[in-house]
Amino acid sequence: MNEGKLKVLAYGLGPIGIKIAQHCLTSEAITVEAAVDIDPAKVGRDLGELTGGQSVGVPVVNNLTEVKANTSPGRKIAFHATGSNLEAVWPQIRQLLDHGYSVVSTCEQLSYPWHRYPELAEEIDQYAKSKGQVVIGTGVNPGYVMDALALFATSVTQSITRIFVSRKVDVSKRRIPLQKKVGIGMTPEAFNELAEQDRIGHVGLEESLRLLAYGLNEEVPSVSNLIEPTIAQENMEMALGPVAKGQVSGLHQVSKAVTSSNVPIELDLIMSAGVGQEDRITLVSEDMGTVEFVIPGGIFGDTATANIIVNTAKTVSGYAQSGLLTMADIPLTRNKQSKPAASSLAGAS
Repeated sequence: MNEGKLKVLAYGLGPIGIKIAQHCLTSEAITVEAAVDIDPAKVGRDLGELTGGQSVGVPVVNNLTEVKANTSPGRKIAFHATGSNLEAVWPQIRQLLDHGYSVVSTCEQLSYPWHRYPELAEEIDQYAKSKGQVVIGTGVNPGYVMDALALFATSVTQSITRIFVSRKVDVSKRRIPLQKKVGIGMTPEAFNELAEQDRIGHVGLEESLRLLAYGLNEEVPSVSNLIEPTIAQENMEMALGPVAKGQVSGLHQVSKAVTSSNVPIELDLIMSAGVGQEDRITLVSEDMGTVEFVIPGGIFGDTATANIIVNTAKTVSGYAQSGLLTMADIPLTRNKQSKPAASSLAGAS
């Protein structure tokens, strides 16, 4: 019955992990074999019921050691969704590799770790290769809007002279953990103090820039980063709680670099309550002039992240190469259906 289906393990069942599991449990192409989370309120519960559906016979366990190591043929995938810091989550990923799983992770620093953690990136790459498995980090951002999508957009140009990518996210419509991450309700002084310690803000913006440059075969000598709070202009009610006028309503982050071939790259991210949502890729080239790709209303990050994680797993499940990969290394990720269409192009007139 499950022959031919992609067999997966859900590791980490926070808000994004739950959405990933929901996607998997409603997919005809995927079988969820196990689920792991350390939250006592989730351990022992059936994954289907935990995600708001019917029982599926997969109880949540609190440790991977309670899951039988996967030794059957074919690539198995673990969806890893526990944290943003690569040093902190590497032991988890290594254990998943030991259990016979390739890993598709939401860890932002894993999307392009070769600059921030060169030695660790090499260790992960070699360890994954020794297991014949894949490790890749992705999501909507980093992993898609400001890097992979921008990379594909450059296909219509010949000689690029500037790249500008902007993303505006209304965090009042997003999950509470994200609202906390961008400093909602803090004083500007407290925000700036944490920013100086690199303890607040969106993780992965520089990784997106470096991934974009890497995909274009460009060298980036240095990257400059800016982070500052956005300030509420009136009292606001949010899922996290009330935000008073003058308190932090979100953040504005910018990563900039000039490549060795003198191409400026700038990524501009606003994550703030009430901002008009939009994703925009602007390319300037000698042959095409200015080319813009605009997504009015933007891409809703939570749902999109879960979907791109699952669709990336489908892509790497049949990929021959192993090791630590990026979205610039693998074939173009897409929403590949489990069954071919009834009609074929071969028979079309």
